[in-house]
Amino acid sequence: MKTMTARTSTVLALLLVSTAGVPTAVAMGGFSVQEFEVTGHGITRTIPVPVHPPMYPEDLSDTNFSKLRISPRSDWIEMIPGDSKEITVTVKNIDNRTIPIDPEVIISPYGEYIFDEGWIVMGQVIAELEPGSEEEFSFMVEIPGGAECGHYDVQVVFTDDVEQTQYPTPIPHYINAFGLMIDVWKPPVIRVLQSNIYDRVEPGMEYDYRVYIENVGEEDIGIDPGMSDDRGYYQLYNTAPAFENDAITVDAPSVVPAGGNATVNLHLSVPAGAKGRYHGELDLNIDDQAMAHERYDETSVHLDFEVRIQPTEPFVKAFTTETDATIAIELVSNWWGRYGTCRSGSSYDEDPFFDVALAGPNGDASLNLTGIVIRGSVNIGSANLGGSGRIPPPPPPPGLLLWEPEGDNVYNEGRGEYREHYIATTGSSIGDWELEILPHYVEDFEYTIAIGEAG
Repeated sequence: MKTMTARTSTVLALLLVSTAGVPTAVAMGGFSVQEFEVTGHGITRTIPVPVHPPMYPEDLSDTNFSKLRISPRSDWIEMIPGDSKEITVTVKNIDNRTIPIDPEVIISPYGEYIFDEGWIVMGQVIAELEPGSEEEFSFMVEIPGGAECGHYDVQVVFTDDVEQTQYPTPIPHYINAFGLMIDVWKPPVIRVLQSNIYDRVEPGMEYDYRVYIENVGEEDIGIDPGMSDDRGYYQLYNTAPAFENDAITVDAPSVVPAGGNATVNLHLSVPAGAKGRYHGELDLNIDDQAMAHERYDETSVHLDFEVRIQPTEPFVKAFTTETDATIAIELVSNWWGRYGTCRSGSSYDEDPFFDVALAGPNGDASLNLTGIVIRGSVNIGSANLGGSGRIPPPPPPPGLLLWEPEGDNVYNEGRGEYREHYIATTGSSIGDWELEILPHYVEDFEYTIAIGEAG
């Protein structure tokens, strides 16, 4: 017998039947089964192959069915519990015979949420359609107030015609049917501020952050915040985290009162020697049915920390002067609302400053600090609460919702600038120079060296 490898397809195995002798027919699962002996790598195996009997048109039941054109064939709507909505479908008889019409609601038993046929109320229905005629059929969809949020599928079939198949199907596939997909949802009553926390932190330091939750509903909402083990694709496949979830502790109440607010406190203890970045997620575990629905993704706070070590060696800039003129130095540092989001308490960084030294042909030069400029950008309104990175976000006053612009909450600093200006006191300034700049509590900085009139 001709040999074959394990990768040879079943089709090739069947082609070898002529060299394998007459197969043995057995019965299995109601089908006719033939057994073939196939040899590969010196091993002979018996393979059962089911053989289905041929199907001919006369073997199928009557394939004649009523031919209707249904417009639209399907629809997708959104509804809130307690709502009702009228649906209108146009049905045209494209057959050459009169077709009896008997609309019926068909519920799929396999959905996660099961539609109740009592939620559809049929309007006036005609008994039949003449060839070439068309009618509009209307029905009312009424979602009860206690319905669960989710996706519901339902069909309205106008005749009992179903597709014919060779084998039984668990659910008939109706030919003359209108499919309706209903997305039942509720407006969420919970607001979360902020949904993202970004910060630059240092090894061995501790930081505190606050997340505010507001309940604008009429019922208390339960919460149970905790760190999630799911850090997302970028964390799993990019690099090892700077630290683990156990570096963060969470303290929060279990309930957000109706019409009130609650504060979730996070405490971060950055391990000594930590390096790199941390991406994580604080799962608020909010017991609000609307937010649990997949339309919303506000039940978690994304955490992004960059571990940064303050430099100990200065930045050095070498330059050469060809005139005996005054040398002026200007340093500018910027900070942005992206960092320090939601940070609170005394854990804020110190104000930025620079250690500056200038050496030239005659040795070290004296630098006189002639001016400091502090600039900022302020947003009016508490929607950006905690976005400055420099000013700790104030807690909301008792009884005051977070989005009410009152008191300290009305001003929020989103961007800032710190600028120092120096004049060098030198003898002869012609020659080679080196400027050393050691920044402290600075995210980035710019320098300007002005010589002569430019200074």
